[in-house]
Amino acid sequence: MSTPNVQVILQSILTATNNLVSPAPYIANFDFQNPTLNGSSIFFDPFFQATGGGAAVSLPAAKVFLVAVQNLSPVSPATNLTVTVTPFGGAASPIVLGPGGVYIYFDPTEAGQGISAVTLTGTGFAFVMAGA
Repeated sequence: MSTPNVQVILQSILTATNNLVSPAPYIANFDFQNPTLNGSSIFFDPFFQATGGGAAVSLPAAKVFLVAVQNLSPVSPATNLTVTVTPFGGAASPIVLGPGGVYIYFDPTEAGQGISAVTLTGTGFAFVMAGA
């Protein structure tokens, strides 16, 4: 493996609020504590073109431990995006994201299975990042 020269930090807090009350109180709050992936390669495309026949994402390694996809399609007209991921040594599995939907796989210790292929199917653009 190459010397780690890329750090990817997941800065994320999930918060649920009750918008029926003003001001809206927090119902649940979870801080992911900024997990960090120390990698050696990354693929990034802020406007990846998904196609109706499927467009393969060029992963930077045979096994990646970071995949982040966001459907950038507008709400109207709504365009879904199918994200098909293949776990390393496993079978492909699709999931459909509506406009603005996000798919994240992040394994900072690289102790899990990893992902060996990603294909995006739809008619629109997506933010895509993959790293190893």
